[in-house]
Amino acid sequence: MRSLDQVRQIGLWKGNGKTGGKIQGECAEVSGNDKMSLLLEKLANNPVIAGIREPAAVKMAVTKGMQVFFILGGTLLDLSSMVSAIKAEEGCLVFVHIDLIPGLGKDPAGIAYLAEMLPIDGVVTTRTHLIRAAKEAGLLAIQRLFALDSEAVKTGLSMLRSAAPDAVEILPALVLPYLSPRLPVAEMPPIIAGGLVETVGDVQAVLSSPAVAVSTSKAELWDWARKRAKKKA
Repeated sequence: MRSLDQVRQIGLWKGNGKTGGKIQGECAEVSGNDKMSLLLEKLANNPVIAGIREPAAVKMAVTKGMQVFFILGGTLLDLSSMVSAIKAEEGCLVFVHIDLIPGLGKDPAGIAYLAEMLPIDGVVTTRTHLIRAAKEAGLLAIQRLFALDSEAVKTGLSMLRSAAPDAVEILPALVLPYLSPRLPVAEMPPIIAGGLVETVGDVQAVLSSPAVAVSTSKAELWDWARKRAKKKA
């Protein structure tokens, strides 16, 4: 796992959202760095992100002291109450996976709606045009990349160059320890891993790779993360 200083340096990599950035990148304007720095500091303390697939899971995750949330389910009608419950806890960051929310348009207008109506910090998406829209709306943008085979990875890296997201989430997480030697890690934005994470051993294996965090909906792993954070404090 990268050190916090390394992660902060990588976090300075951003495109400008309008023309697209290069994967080698340049230092961003100061405006986008504050949110990213906060996210990276939280992940350095607790590298487990709570994946929320239903409204009932929000209270449990908050109770377990989670600080960074990916909303991966529920409907547009649920979204406001879910986000409000998370943001009621001081310092919590919430990202909406826009591709997975029924009733939410998968276009820039949907991104603009989220940015205007809800106090979210960012979005997760597989769609390059939504990454650009999110950045233009002042949101952090995390691009999902499915590492299904060599061609999918090649295509995903090309998408990163085009969209210049703030971070990338690679799925399934368990491939990352084996895949990372083949990735241009030093030229990529911070890496999050998700999918098929079932045990503490899985989390530890992934965090031994260049990943800065693991996203999971397993409540028992939230417990492990909380205990780990307390020991570090």
